[in-house]
Amino acid sequence: MPLPNVRHVALLLLVGAAAAPAAGHQDVERVADGVYAVIRHDPIAFVNNANSLIVVCDSDVVVVDAQFTRAATLEVLGAIRRITPKPVRYVINTHWHDDHVAGNQVYADSFPGVAFVAQENTRADLIALGRGNRKATVSAAIPFAARFRRLMAQGLGGDSTPLVPLERAALSSVDTIARQYAAEAPRFRETLPNVVFRDRLTLHRGSRTIDVRWFGPANTRGDAVVWIPDARVVATGDLLVAPVPFAFNSYVGGWIGALDSVRALQPVVIVPGHGPLMRDDGYLRQVRDMLAAVREGTAAVAARGGSLADARKEVTLDDVRRRVAGDDKWLSVIFRSFFLGPSVDRAYGEAKSAGGDSSRASPRPGRH
Repeated sequence: MPLPNVRHVALLLLVGAAAAPAAGHQDVERVADGVYAVIRHDPIAFVNNANSLIVVCDSDVVVVDAQFTRAATLEVLGAIRRITPKPVRYVINTHWHDDHVAGNQVYADSFPGVAFVAQENTRADLIALGRGNRKATVSAAIPFAARFRRLMAQGLGGDSTPLVPLERAALSSVDTIARQYAAEAPRFRETLPNVVFRDRLTLHRGSRTIDVRWFGPANTRGDAVVWIPDARVVATGDLLVAPVPFAFNSYVGGWIGALDSVRALQPVVIVPGHGPLMRDDGYLRQVRDMLAAVREGTAAVAARGGSLADARKEVTLDDVRRRVAGDDKWLSVIFRSFFLGPSVDRAYGEAKSAGGDSSRASPRPGRH
């Protein structure tokens, strides 16, 4: 779940919350020999705990992504312990948002010598953006949770209109997760990636190969895609979030290209950053089409000299919103606030700035 920057924190806490990181809020599914997906069931909202991928190798374990709270990461660690006694050797963070990295501390405390892997932009963004974003989230969480309790006591949602069921589930859970996050804050210890790569890094763990790729700026500047070639399983981080993508501070053109690159791998299983396990590329193609529609619509507005306000007014994707959200008030809010608005703004900026999202350095593969 995106924690894009400090100025978004208050707004997004108003419109969403995640399910509490309690037992029963995750499923562990074996997707190939020695490969397991940990799928969270948090309602789609601002503070979700991320999915994880567990890869059991000959003598150790590789994990993709930690969670937003240490409590939720301990749930994943418990799942690992039920699968294998082998130690975790690598944790791969797909990007800088706290719901994918804050639980790193659990692995650092549990496994001496564990290494944390990320694309080089992710490490830089954790320092430049993550620290301030975390501070703002901690300070805002409890007051907003109290506000939600007051509104729900009156049968109202975050926008002071009548609650709908999915919104009720999200707002009911924000109190628990906010208090959990705030309670953990005094003992939080930043645990940064200590193995960074540019375009590609290959982990050789006995008979198993794990390929970590960067396809350029996409959902964030440093999205790592983790590919298990023998199992044909891919973990995408927030390149894919279901049922609604998160587009804050994204790179729309680069995101489309990254999804094309993921699809070219021809995975048989896709583990998204949030949302259900995917056994085909149908949702990937849907997200790509949504992004392409935004890019084409905003480019047409920019080409004729229209303003950003014009683009916001004209590029509505109402047909897509109806397919995604139906008549659900909460999903419609999420669609407009988390995907449509941010993606239109970014696509318009890209249309006005030639090549603004396409610069790449030459590949520098690494091997460990």
